[in-house]
Amino acid sequence: MYQDFFSLKEQPFSISPDPDFLFLSDRHKEALAHLMYGLQGNGGFVLLTGEVGTGKTTVCRALLEDISDKTDIAFILNPAQTEIELLATICDQLNIAYDVERASLKVLFDAISSWMLNNLDQGRSAIVLIDEAQHLSFSVLEQLRLLTNIESNNKKPLQVILIGQTELQQKLKENQLRQLAQRITARYHLLPLNLQETEYYIQHRLNVAGASYPIFETKLLKRIFKYSGGIPRLINLICDRSMLCAYTLNSPKVTAKMIDSAVKEMDLSLDTSILNKPFKQIWRVVLLILLVIFTAVQAPKIIHYFNQPQQALDGIAELGEALSDTNQVDPPVVIDDRTSTIVDNGEAIAPIVSESSIIDQQASLPWFDAYPELDLNNNRFTNALKTLYAVWGYEVSLNNVSCDQGEGALLQCFSEKTSLQKLELLNYPAVIELVNDEDSVYTVLYQVGKNYQLLIGSQMITVTKKWLLEYWSGESTILWKTPINASNPLKFGEKGDRVFWLSSHLNRLAGLPDGNKTRFDWKLKSQVIEFQENNNLVADGIAGKQTLMLLLQQTDSKVPSLL
Repeated sequence: MYQDFFSLKEQPFSISPDPDFLFLSDRHKEALAHLMYGLQGNGGFVLLTGEVGTGKTTVCRALLEDISDKTDIAFILNPAQTEIELLATICDQLNIAYDVERASLKVLFDAISSWMLNNLDQGRSAIVLIDEAQHLSFSVLEQLRLLTNIESNNKKPLQVILIGQTELQQKLKENQLRQLAQRITARYHLLPLNLQETEYYIQHRLNVAGASYPIFETKLLKRIFKYSGGIPRLINLICDRSMLCAYTLNSPKVTAKMIDSAVKEMDLSLDTSILNKPFKQIWRVVLLILLVIFTAVQAPKIIHYFNQPQQALDGIAELGEALSDTNQVDPPVVIDDRTSTIVDNGEAIAPIVSESSIIDQQASLPWFDAYPELDLNNNRFTNALKTLYAVWGYEVSLNNVSCDQGEGALLQCFSEKTSLQKLELLNYPAVIELVNDEDSVYTVLYQVGKNYQLLIGSQMITVTKKWLLEYWSGESTILWKTPINASNPLKFGEKGDRVFWLSSHLNRLAGLPDGNKTRFDWKLKSQVIEFQENNNLVADGIAGKQTLMLLLQQTDSKVPSLL
């Protein structure tokens, strides 16, 4: 009804499944991976549960698209059947011949058993997929279990996928179903989308439908999330009804009132913990204003910029001056940055260390025992973060060091638990946590080459990759710098200075003129996707923090790099 009004190719929020609109969030992908893992086993059951409308059927349809063509599938949508009806349905779905007039449990079971063994001899397998499986009776579930007993030469020709709501989990905990429960080789409970996934989901469906501008303002997406709880089916209903309301009022964009009206018609209730507490909101605004004022007054006192990173590194070296004066460090083991330069005019200098001696010592001594002169008293996160600021060319007060201090210089923290491969992909020096059974040490992973250079206070050591992986917890904190507001991802349909910056940097990387693009159009989205593919990122066409990090890393020679 409203497609022409919004210049759309098709209806974006239909609740009927459409492969063109397939959106797999991280949770859906994880569910899909669990199911695929379960199907690699030899027979048994695979279980997928979740609340109504969370996308269980969507995951299964995606699963079936990846199934080998040597697999026969029986898709059962109506589980409210008797044992005989279920076996007859399986026969009908798999084109198994049986005597309809003499159909009984034995006749049907024998027919299925014979067909499956013959199927297995031909190198094929079979899957029975049952939706809304929480409605299956005990006798039907038991019959399914007996079907999975069919085997030949220790190979089972049948696997069963059960898809159901949360109560299916409780049902399978009943004592009479314990034998079936023990045969579940993989299970996953699908949760609703989070706020960010909800935003991506809505934008994805609008993009596929051909939206040429943001019909839903970004600030409204949080409202939709609150109403829907992140359940895709409810998101579709709310968005569809809201767009219909906008159409009837001849409005090119959906407003908050239209969303509220749509939800009221659908008789949904809103979590008012945020939206309907004006007094609390006023205090939040007041506190935010006070925080901004405090930052503006205090920032000059707590952060100081040096033109050369070496100056800042010399500054943090003072923290270890007493150690250097009283305990001379053995050069083959530990390097003090006051006696061997770490950074010279922005470029790394190789440490004056014999790599073989380092590796030999590490092979014989675990943890930091290979570095007896190393001072591990400054092993806290704040010490390491101060060092990381210095790598960027800034000196901060150790008493107040935090991620917030960098905001005045456009520096932001990015923290996550990650892999070494991903950290090297981002290519930024990082604060990492090293742990053993008794202790933990925060250090800066400064540079990566054949071996790995770590900064601890004013000292630098070199370790092997094997040693680092042995003790690294996976926790990391990166500092990165962006001249634009990166609190929200840049998406298709956005307008303004952020889009101009993104377009200019992508063009610069490709050797093209900066241009004057201020609208995130299809061409720019294609550029983002190409950049993401070239850098092993998720190619969704949305410029989030990691995309911007890598773009800055590759277009600004002054950005510190890890590799």
